[in-house]
Amino acid sequence: MHRLLGIDAGKSVVRAALIRTTYRRVFVEALGEAAVTDAVSEAEAIRAAVGLHRPDAAAIALSGEKSFYRRLDLPAAAQKEIENVLGFELEATVPFEMEDAVFDHRLLKRPPGVETLPVFAAVARADDVRERIAVVKEALGFEPERVALGAVALANLEAVMPELAAPSPASAPIALLDLDYLTSEIVIVSGGEPVFARTLSRGTAGLPGTAPALARELRQTLAAWRNLGGEPLAGLYLVGGGATAQGAEMFLSTQLGLTILPLPTPRIEGLTPEQAAALPRFAKALGLALGLTPKTKGFNLRKGALEAERSYPFLREKIPILAGLGTVIALSFGFSIVAELRTLDAERGLLAASLATASHDVLGEETSDPQKARELLEQGPGAADEDPMPRVDAFDVMVQLSKAVPKEITHDVLELDVNRGHVTLQGVVPSVSDAQIIADHMKEHRCFRDVKVGRTSQFTEGKHKYVLELDLKCEDKAKKKKTGAADAAESASAGAPEKPEGSR
Repeated sequence: MHRLLGIDAGKSVVRAALIRTTYRRVFVEALGEAAVTDAVSEAEAIRAAVGLHRPDAAAIALSGEKSFYRRLDLPAAAQKEIENVLGFELEATVPFEMEDAVFDHRLLKRPPGVETLPVFAAVARADDVRERIAVVKEALGFEPERVALGAVALANLEAVMPELAAPSPASAPIALLDLDYLTSEIVIVSGGEPVFARTLSRGTAGLPGTAPALARELRQTLAAWRNLGGEPLAGLYLVGGGATAQGAEMFLSTQLGLTILPLPTPRIEGLTPEQAAALPRFAKALGLALGLTPKTKGFNLRKGALEAERSYPFLREKIPILAGLGTVIALSFGFSIVAELRTLDAERGLLAASLATASHDVLGEETSDPQKARELLEQGPGAADEDPMPRVDAFDVMVQLSKAVPKEITHDVLELDVNRGHVTLQGVVPSVSDAQIIADHMKEHRCFRDVKVGRTSQFTEGKHKYVLELDLKCEDKAKKKKTGAADAAESASAGAPEKPEGSR
Protein backbone atom coordinates (compact mmCIF):
# COMPACT_ATOMS: atom_id res chain seq x y z
CA MET A 1 0.00 0.00 0.00
CA HIS A 2 1.37 3.42 -1.04
CA ARG A 3 0.17 6.93 -0.23
CA LEU A 4 0.94 9.16 -3.22
CA LEU A 5 0.60 12.93 -3.40
CA GLY A 6 0.07 15.01 -6.53
CA ILE A 7 0.64 18.79 -6.27
CA ASP A 8 -0.87 21.04 -8.96
CA ALA A 9 0.86 24.33 -8.12
CA GLY A 10 -0.52 27.02 -10.43
CA LYS A 11 0.03 30.75 -10.38
CA SER A 12 -3.13 31.48 -8.45
CA VAL A 13 -4.20 28.24 -6.76
CA VAL A 14 -2.47 25.14 -5.38
CA ARG A 15 -4.44 21.90 -5.49
CA ALA A 16 -3.28 18.65 -3.87
CA ALA A 17 -4.65 15.12 -4.24
CA LEU A 18 -3.59 12.34 -1.88
CA ILE A 19 -4.40 8.81 -3.04
CA ARG A 20 -3.78 5.36 -1.60
CA THR A 21 -3.03 2.53 -4.00
CA THR A 22 -3.27 -1.21 -3.44
CA TYR A 23 -3.40 -4.09 -5.91
CA ARG A 24 -5.52 -2.71 -8.80
CA ARG A 25 -7.41 -0.42 -6.43
CA VAL A 26 -7.19 3.33 -5.86
CA PHE A 27 -8.61 5.29 -2.92
CA VAL A 28 -8.78 9.08 -2.56
CA GLU A 29 -7.75 10.01 0.96
CA ALA A 30 -7.85 13.80 0.70
CA LEU A 31 -8.28 16.72 -1.70
CA GLY A 32 -6.90 20.08 -0.65
CA GLU A 33 -6.90 23.56 -2.17
CA ALA A 34 -5.27 26.86 -1.18
CA ALA A 35 -5.02 30.25 -2.93
CA VAL A 36 -1.49 31.50 -3.51
CA THR A 37 -2.61 35.12 -2.99
CA ASP A 38 -3.86 34.27 0.52
CA ALA A 39 -0.56 32.67 1.54
CA VAL A 40 2.77 34.23 2.36
CA SER A 41 4.54 32.18 -0.31
CA GLU A 42 3.98 29.33 -2.73
CA ALA A 43 5.54 26.91 -0.23
CA GLU A 44 3.06 28.07 2.41
CA ALA A 45 0.19 27.53 -0.04
CA ILE A 46 1.43 23.99 -0.76
CA ARG A 47 1.67 23.31 2.98
CA ALA A 48 -1.88 24.56 3.48
CA ALA A 49 -3.27 22.46 0.61
CA VAL A 50 -1.56 19.26 1.79
CA GLY A 51 -2.40 19.76 5.46
CA LEU A 52 -1.09 17.28 8.00
CA HIS A 53 -0.97 14.31 5.63
CA ARG A 54 2.37 12.55 5.19
CA PRO A 55 2.66 10.74 1.83
CA ASP A 56 5.18 8.11 0.80
CA ALA A 57 6.04 10.00 -2.39
CA ALA A 58 5.07 13.25 -4.10
CA ALA A 59 5.00 14.69 -7.62
CA ILE A 60 4.75 18.28 -8.86
CA ALA A 61 4.50 19.74 -12.37
CA LEU A 62 6.57 22.38 -14.07
CA SER A 63 4.45 24.92 -15.91
CA GLY A 64 4.26 24.49 -19.67
CA GLU A 65 5.34 28.14 -20.03
CA LYS A 66 8.83 27.12 -18.83
CA SER A 67 9.19 24.09 -21.06
CA PHE A 68 9.23 23.05 -24.70
CA TYR A 69 7.42 20.14 -26.39
CA ARG A 70 8.93 18.63 -29.52
CA ARG A 71 7.76 15.97 -32.00
CA LEU A 72 10.74 14.36 -33.76
CA ASP A 73 11.25 11.58 -36.29
CA LEU A 74 14.52 9.72 -35.73
CA PRO A 75 16.07 6.92 -37.74
CA ALA A 76 15.01 3.51 -36.47
CA ALA A 77 18.68 2.58 -36.00
CA ALA A 78 18.98 5.29 -33.35
CA GLN A 79 16.62 3.55 -30.92
CA LYS A 80 19.43 1.88 -28.93
CA GLU A 81 21.29 5.20 -28.53
CA ILE A 82 18.25 7.44 -28.31
CA GLU A 83 19.37 9.21 -25.12
CA ASN A 84 22.55 10.43 -26.80
CA VAL A 85 21.03 11.15 -30.20
CA LEU A 86 18.00 12.98 -28.82
CA GLY A 87 20.15 15.50 -26.97
CA PHE A 88 21.80 16.61 -30.20
CA GLU A 89 18.45 16.78 -32.03
CA LEU A 90 16.87 18.95 -29.32
CA GLU A 91 19.82 21.30 -29.00
CA ALA A 92 18.99 23.00 -32.29
CA THR A 93 15.36 23.61 -31.30
CA VAL A 94 15.68 25.30 -27.87
CA PRO A 95 17.03 28.79 -27.01
CA PHE A 96 19.54 27.61 -24.38
CA GLU A 97 22.46 25.23 -24.06
CA MET A 98 21.70 21.57 -23.46
CA GLU A 99 24.30 21.50 -20.66
CA ASP A 100 21.84 23.61 -18.67
CA ALA A 101 18.78 21.56 -19.67
CA VAL A 102 17.01 18.33 -18.76
CA PHE A 103 14.73 16.39 -21.08
CA ASP A 104 12.56 13.31 -21.22
CA HIS A 105 10.85 11.51 -24.07
CA ARG A 106 8.27 8.91 -25.02
CA LEU A 107 8.40 6.61 -28.01
CA LEU A 108 5.16 6.78 -29.98
CA LYS A 109 3.53 4.00 -31.95
CA ARG A 110 4.99 3.78 -35.42
CA PRO A 111 2.32 4.08 -38.15
CA PRO A 112 2.21 1.24 -40.68
CA GLY A 113 4.74 1.65 -43.48
CA VAL A 114 6.75 4.34 -41.61
CA GLU A 115 10.45 3.52 -41.16
CA THR A 116 11.34 6.44 -38.89
CA LEU A 117 10.94 6.43 -35.13
CA PRO A 118 8.36 8.99 -33.84
CA VAL A 119 9.37 10.58 -30.54
CA PHE A 120 7.45 12.95 -28.27
CA ALA A 121 9.99 14.86 -26.14
CA ALA A 122 9.96 17.65 -23.56
CA VAL A 123 12.85 19.82 -22.42
CA ALA A 124 13.26 22.51 -19.72
CA ARG A 125 15.99 24.44 -17.92
CA ALA A 126 17.60 22.56 -15.02
CA ASP A 127 17.30 25.65 -12.79
CA ASP A 128 13.51 25.70 -13.23
CA VAL A 129 13.33 22.04 -12.23
CA ARG A 130 15.52 22.70 -9.19
CA GLU A 131 13.17 25.49 -8.17
CA ARG A 132 10.19 23.09 -8.25
CA ILE A 133 12.14 20.58 -6.15
CA ALA A 134 13.18 23.24 -3.65
CA VAL A 135 9.67 24.63 -3.14
CA VAL A 136 8.29 21.19 -2.29
CA LYS A 137 11.17 20.50 0.09
CA GLU A 138 10.61 23.84 1.79
CA ALA A 139 6.91 23.16 2.15
CA LEU A 140 6.89 19.48 3.13
CA GLY A 141 10.42 18.71 4.29
CA PHE A 142 11.21 16.20 1.53
CA GLU A 143 11.87 16.29 -2.20
CA PRO A 144 9.35 15.18 -4.83
CA GLU A 145 10.25 12.01 -6.68
CA ARG A 146 8.84 13.32 -9.96
CA VAL A 147 8.73 16.69 -11.66
CA ALA A 148 6.18 16.30 -14.44
CA LEU A 149 5.53 18.68 -17.27
CA GLY A 150 2.42 20.74 -17.98
CA ALA A 151 -0.84 18.96 -18.69
CA VAL A 152 0.83 15.76 -19.95
CA ALA A 153 0.21 14.32 -16.46
CA LEU A 154 -3.52 14.26 -17.35
CA ALA A 155 -2.81 11.21 -19.54
CA ASN A 156 -2.30 9.24 -16.30
CA LEU A 157 -6.04 9.54 -15.63
CA GLU A 158 -6.49 6.62 -18.02
CA ALA A 159 -5.54 4.32 -15.09
CA VAL A 160 -8.86 5.17 -13.36
CA MET A 161 -10.78 6.27 -16.47
CA PRO A 162 -10.28 3.61 -19.14
CA GLU A 163 -12.69 5.46 -21.44
CA LEU A 164 -9.92 7.97 -22.18
CA ALA A 165 -7.99 5.25 -24.04
CA ALA A 166 -10.97 3.98 -26.05
CA PRO A 167 -13.24 6.85 -27.15
CA SER A 168 -15.87 6.54 -29.83
CA PRO A 169 -14.76 5.96 -32.53
CA ALA A 170 -12.05 3.84 -30.94
CA SER A 171 -9.24 4.97 -33.26
CA ALA A 172 -9.80 8.72 -32.82
CA PRO A 173 -7.73 10.71 -30.33
CA ILE A 174 -9.23 12.92 -27.62
CA ALA A 175 -8.09 16.16 -25.98
CA LEU A 176 -8.00 17.21 -22.33
CA LEU A 177 -8.07 20.95 -21.67
CA ASP A 178 -6.90 22.16 -18.26
CA LEU A 179 -8.60 25.57 -18.11
CA ASP A 180 -7.04 27.54 -15.24
CA TYR A 181 -7.34 31.19 -14.18
CA LEU A 182 -4.31 32.70 -15.92
CA THR A 183 -3.18 29.97 -18.32
CA SER A 184 -4.56 26.90 -20.06
CA GLU A 185 -2.87 23.67 -21.06
CA ILE A 186 -4.03 21.08 -23.56
CA VAL A 187 -2.85 17.51 -24.14
CA ILE A 188 -3.99 15.19 -26.93
CA VAL A 189 -4.16 11.50 -26.08
CA SER A 190 -4.30 8.73 -28.67
CA GLY A 191 -4.81 5.14 -27.54
CA GLY A 192 -4.12 6.18 -23.95
CA GLU A 193 -0.71 7.72 -24.85
CA PRO A 194 0.04 11.48 -24.84
CA VAL A 195 1.09 12.51 -28.34
CA PHE A 196 0.82 16.33 -28.36
CA ALA A 197 0.73 19.13 -25.78
CA ARG A 198 0.76 22.92 -25.71
CA THR A 199 0.42 25.71 -23.15
CA LEU A 200 -1.85 28.71 -23.83
CA SER A 201 -1.28 32.15 -22.41
CA ARG A 202 -4.95 32.71 -21.55
CA GLY A 203 -7.33 31.27 -19.02
CA THR A 204 -10.61 32.24 -17.41
CA ALA A 205 -9.28 35.63 -16.31
CA GLY A 206 -11.05 38.42 -18.21
CA LEU A 207 -13.95 36.31 -19.42
CA PRO A 208 -16.25 36.84 -21.20
CA GLY A 209 -14.25 39.66 -22.83
CA THR A 210 -11.22 37.49 -23.52
CA ALA A 211 -13.26 34.54 -24.79
CA PRO A 212 -12.58 35.22 -28.51
CA ALA A 213 -8.81 35.39 -27.92
CA LEU A 214 -8.91 32.14 -25.95
CA ALA A 215 -10.90 30.44 -28.71
CA ARG A 216 -8.46 31.70 -31.31
CA GLU A 217 -5.47 30.18 -29.47
CA LEU A 218 -7.31 26.89 -29.13
CA ARG A 219 -8.08 26.79 -32.84
CA GLN A 220 -4.42 27.50 -33.64
CA THR A 221 -3.38 24.64 -31.33
CA LEU A 222 -5.73 22.19 -33.01
CA ALA A 223 -4.53 23.36 -36.42
CA ALA A 224 -0.92 22.68 -35.35
CA TRP A 225 -1.97 19.17 -34.37
CA ARG A 226 -3.57 18.58 -37.76
CA ASN A 227 -0.46 19.94 -39.53
CA LEU A 228 1.59 17.23 -37.81
CA GLY A 229 -0.66 14.65 -39.44
CA GLY A 230 -2.91 14.19 -36.45
CA GLU A 231 -6.37 12.72 -36.89
CA PRO A 232 -9.58 14.62 -36.08
CA LEU A 233 -10.48 14.57 -32.42
CA ALA A 234 -13.37 12.50 -31.10
CA GLY A 235 -14.07 15.08 -28.43
CA LEU A 236 -12.66 17.28 -25.68
CA TYR A 237 -12.72 16.85 -21.90
CA LEU A 238 -12.76 20.02 -19.84
CA VAL A 239 -10.94 19.99 -16.47
CA GLY A 240 -9.31 22.48 -14.13
CA GLY A 241 -10.69 25.49 -12.28
CA GLY A 242 -12.62 26.71 -15.33
CA ALA A 243 -14.34 23.39 -15.94
CA THR A 244 -17.41 24.57 -14.04
CA ALA A 245 -17.51 28.08 -15.56
CA GLN A 246 -21.01 28.93 -16.72
CA GLY A 247 -21.43 28.54 -20.49
CA ALA A 248 -17.86 27.24 -21.01
CA GLU A 249 -18.94 23.97 -22.61
CA MET A 250 -21.38 25.61 -25.03
CA PHE A 251 -18.89 28.31 -26.01
CA LEU A 252 -15.99 25.91 -26.65
CA SER A 253 -18.17 23.47 -28.53
CA THR A 254 -19.39 26.23 -30.83
CA GLN A 255 -15.99 27.85 -31.39
CA LEU A 256 -13.99 24.65 -31.88
CA GLY A 257 -16.57 22.47 -33.55
CA LEU A 258 -15.89 19.70 -31.01
CA THR A 259 -18.09 17.73 -28.68
CA ILE A 260 -17.37 18.60 -25.05
CA LEU A 261 -17.48 15.24 -23.29
CA PRO A 262 -18.35 14.78 -19.62
CA LEU A 263 -15.45 13.44 -17.59
CA PRO A 264 -15.90 9.65 -17.14
CA THR A 265 -16.74 8.30 -13.70
CA PRO A 266 -13.40 7.25 -12.19
CA ARG A 267 -12.73 3.71 -10.89
CA ILE A 268 -11.88 5.00 -7.41
CA GLU A 269 -12.96 3.24 -4.22
CA GLY A 270 -14.82 5.12 -1.51
CA LEU A 271 -15.26 8.34 -3.48
CA THR A 272 -17.68 10.65 -1.68
CA PRO A 273 -20.23 12.78 -3.62
CA GLU A 274 -18.32 15.95 -2.65
CA GLN A 275 -15.04 14.50 -3.96
CA ALA A 276 -16.72 13.29 -7.15
CA ALA A 277 -18.10 16.79 -7.80
CA ALA A 278 -14.68 18.37 -7.20
CA LEU A 279 -12.75 15.81 -9.25
CA PRO A 280 -12.67 17.78 -12.56
CA ARG A 281 -11.05 20.64 -10.68
CA PHE A 282 -8.44 18.30 -9.14
CA ALA A 283 -7.88 16.26 -12.32
CA LYS A 284 -4.29 17.42 -12.84
CA ALA A 285 -3.35 16.82 -9.19
CA LEU A 286 -4.87 13.35 -9.45
CA GLY A 287 -2.94 12.68 -12.67
CA LEU A 288 0.31 13.73 -10.97
CA ALA A 289 -0.35 11.34 -8.08
CA LEU A 290 -1.13 8.49 -10.49
CA GLY A 291 2.14 9.30 -12.29
CA LEU A 292 3.98 7.91 -9.25
CA THR A 293 2.65 4.43 -9.99
CA PRO A 294 4.71 2.03 -12.17
CA LYS A 295 2.49 2.54 -15.24
CA THR A 296 3.09 6.26 -15.63
CA LYS A 297 2.47 7.94 -18.98
CA GLY A 298 3.92 11.38 -18.46
CA PHE A 299 7.36 12.98 -18.39
CA ASN A 300 9.78 13.14 -15.48
CA LEU A 301 12.38 15.90 -15.52
CA ARG A 302 14.34 14.53 -12.58
CA LYS A 303 17.12 13.35 -14.85
CA GLY A 304 20.90 13.29 -14.64
CA ALA A 305 22.13 15.20 -11.61
CA LEU A 306 18.52 15.90 -10.60
CA GLU A 307 17.46 12.27 -10.26
CA ALA A 308 15.61 11.42 -7.09
CA GLU A 309 17.77 9.56 -4.59
CA ARG A 310 15.20 6.78 -4.23
CA SER A 311 14.77 6.27 -7.99
CA TYR A 312 16.25 3.38 -9.98
CA PRO A 313 18.52 5.57 -12.17
CA PHE A 314 20.09 7.04 -9.03
CA LEU A 315 20.77 3.53 -7.73
CA ARG A 316 22.13 2.54 -11.13
CA GLU A 317 24.79 5.25 -10.83
CA LYS A 318 25.66 3.98 -7.35
CA ILE A 319 26.12 0.39 -8.54
CA PRO A 320 29.96 0.50 -8.23
CA ILE A 321 29.73 1.69 -4.64
CA LEU A 322 26.98 -0.79 -3.82
CA ALA A 323 29.00 -3.56 -5.46
CA GLY A 324 32.03 -2.65 -3.36
CA LEU A 325 29.99 -2.63 -0.19
CA GLY A 326 28.43 -5.95 -1.15
CA THR A 327 31.90 -7.44 -1.72
CA VAL A 328 33.08 -6.25 1.70
CA ILE A 329 29.98 -7.70 3.34
CA ALA A 330 30.44 -11.01 1.49
CA LEU A 331 34.11 -11.23 2.54
CA SER A 332 33.26 -10.40 6.14
CA PHE A 333 30.58 -13.07 6.08
CA GLY A 334 33.06 -15.58 4.61
CA PHE A 335 35.68 -14.85 7.29
CA SER A 336 33.01 -15.16 9.95
CA ILE A 337 31.96 -18.57 8.59
CA VAL A 338 35.59 -19.78 8.50
CA ALA A 339 36.19 -18.64 12.09
CA GLU A 340 32.98 -20.32 13.22
CA LEU A 341 33.97 -23.57 11.49
CA ARG A 342 37.38 -23.53 13.18
CA THR A 343 35.73 -22.99 16.54
CA LEU A 344 33.36 -25.88 15.89
CA ASP A 345 36.29 -28.13 14.84
CA ALA A 346 38.13 -27.32 18.08
CA GLU A 347 35.02 -28.00 20.10
CA ARG A 348 34.51 -31.28 18.23
CA GLY A 349 38.06 -32.34 19.12
CA LEU A 350 37.47 -31.63 22.82
CA LEU A 351 34.21 -33.57 22.78
CA ALA A 352 35.87 -36.53 21.02
CA ALA A 353 38.65 -36.63 23.65
CA SER A 354 36.07 -36.48 26.44
CA LEU A 355 34.10 -39.32 24.81
CA ALA A 356 37.24 -41.46 24.52
CA THR A 357 38.05 -40.97 28.21
CA ALA A 358 34.48 -41.66 29.33
CA SER A 359 34.13 -44.78 27.16
CA HIS A 360 37.40 -46.19 28.54
CA ASP A 361 36.36 -45.60 32.15
CA VAL A 362 32.74 -46.74 31.88
CA LEU A 363 32.56 -49.16 28.98
CA GLY A 364 36.05 -50.63 29.16
CA GLU A 365 36.91 -49.76 25.54
CA GLU A 366 38.27 -46.42 24.37
CA THR A 367 36.54 -44.89 21.31
CA SER A 368 35.90 -41.39 20.00
CA ASP A 369 33.25 -42.49 17.52
CA PRO A 370 29.75 -41.59 18.84
CA GLN A 371 28.15 -44.44 16.89
CA LYS A 372 30.62 -46.98 18.29
CA ALA A 373 30.10 -45.63 21.80
CA ARG A 374 26.35 -46.00 21.38
CA GLU A 375 26.77 -49.63 20.30
CA LEU A 376 29.01 -50.37 23.29
CA LEU A 377 26.50 -48.74 25.60
CA GLU A 378 23.65 -50.82 24.18
CA GLN A 379 25.69 -54.03 24.56
CA GLY A 380 26.57 -53.24 28.15
CA PRO A 381 29.98 -53.03 29.84
CA GLY A 382 32.35 -55.76 28.65
CA ALA A 383 35.23 -55.57 31.11
CA ALA A 384 33.33 -54.39 34.15
CA ASP A 385 32.43 -56.99 36.82
CA GLU A 386 29.13 -55.41 37.67
CA ASP A 387 26.36 -53.85 35.69
CA PRO A 388 26.10 -50.14 36.63
CA MET A 389 22.34 -50.62 36.83
CA PRO A 390 21.13 -52.46 39.96
CA ARG A 391 19.77 -55.98 39.41
CA VAL A 392 17.86 -56.08 42.70
CA ASP A 393 16.25 -53.35 44.77
CA ALA A 394 14.02 -52.80 47.81
CA PHE A 395 10.97 -54.03 45.94
CA ASP A 396 12.68 -57.37 45.29
CA VAL A 397 13.51 -57.60 49.03
CA MET A 398 9.86 -57.14 49.95
CA VAL A 399 8.77 -59.71 47.36
CA GLN A 400 11.23 -62.31 48.72
CA LEU A 401 10.21 -61.47 52.30
CA SER A 402 6.56 -62.15 51.48
CA LYS A 403 7.62 -65.56 50.14
CA ALA A 404 9.90 -66.32 53.10
CA VAL A 405 7.26 -65.78 55.81
CA PRO A 406 5.22 -68.98 56.34
CA LYS A 407 1.46 -68.62 56.33
CA GLU A 408 1.14 -69.75 59.95
CA ILE A 409 3.52 -67.03 61.21
CA THR A 410 2.23 -63.53 61.92
CA HIS A 411 4.91 -61.07 60.80
CA ASP A 412 5.04 -57.28 61.01
CA VAL A 413 7.66 -55.06 59.36
CA LEU A 414 8.74 -52.10 61.51
CA GLU A 415 11.51 -50.74 59.29
CA LEU A 416 13.22 -51.55 56.01
CA ASP A 417 16.44 -49.75 55.09
CA VAL A 418 18.27 -50.33 51.78
CA ASN A 419 21.50 -48.35 51.51
CA ARG A 420 24.42 -48.98 49.13
CA GLY A 421 23.57 -52.63 48.65
CA HIS A 422 23.10 -53.37 52.41
CA VAL A 423 19.63 -54.20 53.78
CA THR A 424 18.54 -53.82 57.40
CA LEU A 425 15.11 -55.23 58.25
CA GLN A 426 13.38 -54.82 61.61
CA GLY A 427 10.39 -57.11 62.12
CA VAL A 428 8.12 -58.61 64.81
CA VAL A 429 7.40 -62.36 65.04
CA PRO A 430 5.84 -64.61 67.69
CA SER A 431 9.18 -66.30 68.54
CA VAL A 432 12.90 -66.11 67.86
CA SER A 433 12.81 -69.40 65.96
CA ASP A 434 10.33 -67.87 63.56
CA ALA A 435 12.89 -65.17 62.76
CA GLN A 436 15.50 -67.80 61.99
CA ILE A 437 13.06 -69.62 59.67
CA ILE A 438 12.47 -66.38 57.76
CA ALA A 439 16.23 -65.80 57.50
CA ASP A 440 16.79 -69.28 56.10
CA HIS A 441 14.15 -68.69 53.46
CA MET A 442 15.68 -65.32 52.51
CA LYS A 443 18.98 -67.07 51.74
CA GLU A 444 17.29 -68.87 48.88
CA HIS A 445 17.44 -65.71 46.70
CA ARG A 446 20.56 -65.74 44.51
CA CYS A 447 21.26 -62.05 45.07
CA PHE A 448 21.08 -62.09 48.89
CA ARG A 449 24.45 -62.58 50.61
CA ASP A 450 25.43 -62.92 54.31
CA VAL A 451 21.85 -63.20 55.53
CA LYS A 452 21.84 -63.31 59.35
CA VAL A 453 19.70 -62.40 62.31
CA GLY A 454 21.68 -59.80 64.19
CA ARG A 455 19.85 -59.40 67.44
CA THR A 456 16.47 -60.16 69.04
CA SER A 457 14.54 -58.63 71.93
CA GLN A 458 11.23 -58.87 73.69
CA PHE A 459 8.77 -56.55 71.96
CA THR A 460 5.49 -57.19 73.71
CA GLU A 461 3.97 -60.13 75.47
CA GLY A 462 4.08 -63.06 73.07
CA LYS A 463 6.04 -61.14 70.38
CA HIS A 464 9.74 -60.69 69.70
CA LYS A 465 11.54 -58.03 67.71
CA TYR A 466 14.41 -59.10 65.47
CA VAL A 467 16.92 -57.40 63.16
CA LEU A 468 17.77 -59.12 59.86
CA GLU A 469 20.80 -57.97 57.82
CA LEU A 470 21.95 -58.98 54.36
CA ASP A 471 23.93 -57.74 51.34
CA LEU A 472 22.57 -57.32 47.79
CA LYS A 473 25.04 -58.74 45.29
CA CYS A 474 24.09 -60.65 42.15
CA GLU A 475 26.78 -62.91 40.66
CA ASP A 476 27.02 -62.89 36.85
CA LYS A 477 25.67 -66.20 35.51
CA ALA A 478 28.10 -66.27 32.57
CA LYS A 479 31.02 -65.62 34.88
CA LYS A 480 29.79 -68.19 37.35
CA LYS A 481 29.34 -70.73 34.56
CA LYS A 482 32.81 -70.02 33.21
CA THR A 483 34.34 -70.16 36.65
CA GLY A 484 32.57 -73.45 37.38
CA ALA A 485 33.85 -74.97 34.13
CA ALA A 486 37.38 -73.85 34.92
CA ASP A 487 37.21 -75.36 38.45
CA ALA A 488 35.94 -78.66 37.04
CA ALA A 489 38.73 -78.76 34.50
CA GLU A 490 41.30 -78.06 37.18
CA SER A 491 39.89 -80.82 39.43
CA ALA A 492 39.94 -83.31 36.58
CA SER A 493 43.52 -82.45 35.81
CA ALA A 494 44.54 -82.83 39.44
CA GLY A 495 42.79 -86.22 39.83
CA ALA A 496 44.30 -87.85 36.70
CA PRO A 497 47.27 -90.32 37.32
CA GLU A 498 50.61 -89.32 36.00
CA LYS A 499 52.02 -91.40 33.14
CA PRO A 500 55.30 -93.21 33.78
CA GLU A 501 58.30 -92.17 31.85
CA GLY A 502 58.66 -93.98 28.56
CA SER A 503 55.03 -94.88 28.26
CA ARG A 504 53.20 -94.13 25.03
